Amino acid sequence: MSNFIRVENSKEFYKNNSIKAYKSLIHHTELDKTLEVRHRDYKIYIQKFNKAVEQLNNEWFVEVKNYKNKTFYENAKIVHTLISNEKPFYYNLFAVKKIICEIGHTPKKPNYFILPKLLQKPLKSNQKYIFEAKWHHKLLGVSKERQKKLDKLFEEDTQRYNEKLNYYKEISEANNEINRSYIEILESYIKSRKLLAKKYDKIHSKYIEQHSKEAIKDYFMLTLNNSSTLNKLFNKIEFDIDIDTDDKVAIVSFEFPQENTFPIEREYKYIKTKKEIRKVCFKDKELYSMIKDIYYSLYIAIALEILRIDTQFYIKDLVLNGYYNGVDKRKGTKFNVCIMTSKIRISEFKEINFEYINPRETFKHFSGKGIPDINNITRVEPLRFTNKSQFKLIDSDPILAHLSADTNLAAMDWRDFEVLIRDVFELEFKEQNIEINNTQCSNDGGVDVVAFNSNPYSGGTILLQAKRYTNIVTPEPVRALKGSMDDHNAIRGILITTSKFGESSREYASKHNITLIDGNKLLDLLHKHGYSYHIDLKQAKLLNAK
Repeated sequence: MSNFIRVENSKEFYKNNSIKAYKSLIHHTELDKTLEVRHRDYKIYIQKFNKAVEQLNNEWFVEVKNYKNKTFYENAKIVHTLISNEKPFYYNLFAVKKIICEIGHTPKKPNYFILPKLLQKPLKSNQKYIFEAKWHHKLLGVSKERQKKLDKLFEEDTQRYNEKLNYYKEISEANNEINRSYIEILESYIKSRKLLAKKYDKIHSKYIEQHSKEAIKDYFMLTLNNSSTLNKLFNKIEFDIDIDTDDKVAIVSFEFPQENTFPIEREYKYIKTKKEIRKVCFKDKELYSMIKDIYYSLYIAIALEILRIDTQFYIKDLVLNGYYNGVDKRKGTKFNVCIMTSKIRISEFKEINFEYINPRETFKHFSGKGIPDINNITRVEPLRFTNKSQFKLIDSDPILAHLSADTNLAAMDWRDFEVLIRDVFELEFKEQNIEINNTQCSNDGGVDVVAFNSNPYSGGTILLQAKRYTNIVTPEPVRALKGSMDDHNAIRGILITTSKFGESSREYASKHNITLIDGNKLLDLLHKHGYSYHIDLKQAKLLNAK
């Protein structure tokens, strides 16, 4: 029986004291509803009683379900408002809650056994056990007999005392064992709590003091992934965070809650006549429309939460990419695509009164791209940023215009060849406003030239490798370039050689967004920009042999 049900039972009697009827008043405290059950036949009365309890439980189930679903959608549609009304973020309080979430509250003191009251230890010298013989006791000769009885009483009291004492010791030992166990648990808890507190304090201190990429990233990964309001509504939202320390940009990617996490029931109804619970579901169009509104609100809410937890006001711009993880119903294949992306200027974002905004319009205001329509998923390119700090860039004097017309590119000094590649691609990328630099050979990770496209929608980092080869290029350098692209989160790779590429290299490159430029294409590219040089592999081999 439910904890919310209270029952008042009674009986009705005839004048001859025989039972007229069994009666119960069944009250549900949460529904504030009472049902009366009455019948003279006890078996029928019990059946009616059980049905009444079942009815109240079902009605309460419907009430709870409807309340939860209604509350969820009401809050989910305005989650941006809920976040904006949150109290200021206090890291110490957050850390305490996080620790409690991980290891629980301080262990409660255990329940100890109640110690029995100890009897006073019997003493032989106690007057209680000594018979004081009078003259008439001696006359009658009963003194010895009376003393024997008192001796027996002493023995019985001593035995009773020893039994009580042993029981007291057993209880004491049991309590001591309980206490020892509690102390071990408590000490282990305190140790774990101190370790976690030290760990979280270290993360916070680094965020405040160091302002390094890793310190800021660790702080936001910890706080954002454990946002209480967001996780309370949508279970667990996973975030991936990167930081551009030069421009103070946070790049945050997250996954929207999937369709199956949203209640599909508009309401539950209890059909009393049929004694069944019936679901009334949303129509697909209505459900998808609500989810779309929720996604817009959630997107703005996440930006607000990032702003709230950045207590040092470190972030100046926020790139926010929202992904959807779904299944293509036509093919049955899983996919993960970016469906919303924008770049938010924090100083402007702070000035918004979120109580009255339309999240969709706010998203558009910040040049947001994408429509979160899960019934018609449309992929958008996530905004990118160029992180120059991961490369050691060097300044090199231009070389392209200073080469003689008979220069054999395959026989050039390898350092000069890398600068030439930079020069020719500087011309090639000129109209796209792409910055291009040589890298320091000791820290380039196999990258000779790097290009930065600052366009937030189509841009990113492009890696170039220059191979002044005289033989056919094997697949190994192509694979190495792909590895560098992954390491540096590059959008594209370009491999340039004075020789040729094999078929396996071309096949691999075509699958991984790598452009291959052989010797003939390199000469064409130079000719396009007004330079005529040549490549003589035989001559280069002879020179290399020397």
